[in-house]
Amino acid sequence: MANNQPSDPVARVRSIDSQQQVTGESSRCNSRRNSFSCSNRGSVSCLEEALSSVVGVLQLSASQESLNDEFKPESEIEIATTNICSSCKEENQIQQALSVQLARQRSYLHGSVGPFQSLLGITELKRTLSDSQLKIFIGTWNMNGKTPPSTLEDLLLPTPLQSLHDVVVIGTQETNGERDEWEVGLQETLGPGHVLFHSVELGTIHLAVFLRRDLIWVCSVPESDTHSTRAGSAFRTKGGVAIGFSIFGTSLLFVNCHLPAHAEKFAERERDLKKILFSLDLPKELPVRKKQRDVTSNYDLVFMCGDMNFRINKPREEVVDIVSKTWVDPSSPCERGLTMLLEADQLKSSLKNNRILKTFNEADITFAPTYKYIPGTNDFDEDKQRIPSYTDRILWKERKGAHVRCAHYDVAKQLKCSDHIPVWAAFQVPIKPGRETIPLSAGTFNRPVYLEGMRRRLQAWDPNKASLSNSASCSLQ
Repeated sequence: MANNQPSDPVARVRSIDSQQQVTGESSRCNSRRNSFSCSNRGSVSCLEEALSSVVGVLQLSASQESLNDEFKPESEIEIATTNICSSCKEENQIQQALSVQLARQRSYLHGSVGPFQSLLGITELKRTLSDSQLKIFIGTWNMNGKTPPSTLEDLLLPTPLQSLHDVVVIGTQETNGERDEWEVGLQETLGPGHVLFHSVELGTIHLAVFLRRDLIWVCSVPESDTHSTRAGSAFRTKGGVAIGFSIFGTSLLFVNCHLPAHAEKFAERERDLKKILFSLDLPKELPVRKKQRDVTSNYDLVFMCGDMNFRINKPREEVVDIVSKTWVDPSSPCERGLTMLLEADQLKSSLKNNRILKTFNEADITFAPTYKYIPGTNDFDEDKQRIPSYTDRILWKERKGAHVRCAHYDVAKQLKCSDHIPVWAAFQVPIKPGRETIPLSAGTFNRPVYLEGMRRRLQAWDPNKASLSNSASCSLQ
């Protein structure tokens, strides 16, 4: 690595575009795939070296020569497997062929979690996630129908993070523009290390789940459902969407919701949230012992984000005054002022008293209210006299024995095009071995979104080389 690289890992990823290091994905040949086969593939340092290594690959045409690369002799493949980023050489474990003797001895129980290289067993889990911990990034943003900025690093790559997370989940409300365009923008920003595993939308409510590339082989088939709380409305802006799946033996559910506005509709928000959670019909194929009406009871880990619209029960003038005095120094808010705001927060009350919500957790809030701002400024809107509030939240629920750690809970205050400030959180969760009786996704992902995102990254690197041939690139097998 060059000595003049930024010391912060995420900053190094951000600097790739400016250094003309943006890139796409290699072809299907095993030798190229192995250049990405680091066990620590989510590491920024790994991704950075990987990005630099495939720029030349993307310049290949769909010639017979490039197609023949998929069938290189074993000697050439062995040489290529040595092209592993230096920071992970010691950790990397290239998958070895199973000996005939061991194959004859292995267990043939379907879905065995024994030591004999079961796809979802403990050996594969340790190879994929060495500490059996999964890092999850979640962002929520009410876009207010505004056009998002051309670059989304401030939303997806916040500088406090030290590495790219294994799972990246983005929920938006009042989403602007075409679904595909938004998803391509997210893919372009995340780069070739992640793929769009699944997405779902209901009117202007959108949820997308991106996975670290190698994880698509150890997941169940993704399932999704939606519920509108404004039945019969042609333009659906309120309700919830959800995506559920398992990674190895741990089931995950992600919910994005947009609840009714205005301070006086507190009870209606609680009712609508219950309707959403009791109406989402998940899982559909993933095995569960006894399916419950409350969708959150059917998964090991549940993450819920969105514009929940809970308000602060104080006069507007008082809230504005507290905020102005509490965040004189944004990096060190006054604890007394923050406590005063949170004691009057409607959602905090529900987390203590509501039968459904009290099963959820929320990390400590240290940032200012996320609504309602004059777009493009740090000033609260005065025209509609809305009470500044923490409308945008991220909650989680865990089954007994599954400890979720929230490492960060913050805002992307650089994004000011909406009247809401995006909120993001970073989690670390335990993952257990699984059984192959689940319906496996078999490596599926949204290939068109991936191709277009990589094409745009390549175009930013070199406008003359923006054509990606389907036959020469981007098949992640």
